[in-house]
Amino acid sequence: MKSFAHVNALSVDHALSVLEKYGQEACVIAGGQDLLFRIKKYLVKPSCVVNLKTIPGLSYVRFEPAQGLKIGALTTLSRIAGSAELCKRYSGLAQAARSVASPQTRNLGTIGGNLCQDVWCWYLQAGFSCWKSGGKFCDLAGGDSRYYGSIMKGHLCLANSPSDTAPALAALDAQIHIASPRGTRKVPILEFLPGHQWVGNRLQCHILQPDEVLTEIEIPLQPTRSVYLKFALRKSWNFALASVAASATIEDGICQDARVVLGGIATHPYRSPEAESVLVGRKIDERLAQDAAEIALEKARPLKMNGYKVGLSKTLIRRALLSVAGEDDN
Repeated sequence: MKSFAHVNALSVDHALSVLEKYGQEACVIAGGQDLLFRIKKYLVKPSCVVNLKTIPGLSYVRFEPAQGLKIGALTTLSRIAGSAELCKRYSGLAQAARSVASPQTRNLGTIGGNLCQDVWCWYLQAGFSCWKSGGKFCDLAGGDSRYYGSIMKGHLCLANSPSDTAPALAALDAQIHIASPRGTRKVPILEFLPGHQWVGNRLQCHILQPDEVLTEIEIPLQPTRSVYLKFALRKSWNFALASVAASATIEDGICQDARVVLGGIATHPYRSPEAESVLVGRKIDERLAQDAAEIALEKARPLKMNGYKVGLSKTLIRRALLSVAGEDDN
């Protein structure tokens, strides 16, 4: 492991000043389960690691009747999964947090870290010369794409986004608060996680610049029902082979608004406006849920070894939609 400076940030401003000083040579750490693994594997070689866990006031779950839900970036996944307020009003998010890995991981892992984690492609971990490690192509394109490969195309790196909470937050129209030396800004979560792109000399899934940190997640107050379903290998504490987050506003049995967001199958949380449009103004039943599932996967272009994700995703969508509609899924 390369030696590096370690700074316990005393405030957001303190963290930003250190990040501004070191630029691309700095990394931030919260729970540390993602970053420490990558440092030990020499996948990242920072000159400075900025510890955000020492910043007071960034761990909270606040429900404000006039504004909705606000979650601090350092809030642990276990706290989100166990929040009675979230289980009642934002059940999809609580389910997503509860599905992440093991209880020990959820006790350490933060919501901010779960959103910003890097991909877990085995070609990258094994030291192959792929896009992420400075090579000229993605090994998943013609290699073993069973678990980590996108079925919704991609650019440069084809590894799927690993976050469980991201699809759930996208289905709830979450906004991400970002702080930098230039001030603060707020962006929709799907803009925050656009898929792999170059930021400085890093190929990453999120839009954070080297001198920026995620500080808060904001979810608007909406009369929606939501659910998150995930399929992982042998039901292990593993990343999703496919997942779906669905939300809907139901009045008198009719869907007034809907969100369908897929995880584990694209380089970003994959929202399907086409599937959502067929749901609005209609009663969600078995046939309509199946129609929406077919439409959501129309653009799928599987790689050599992950075509099974198409059918798997359709099944999860159907079950999720029947769940938010209050229908039994037999």
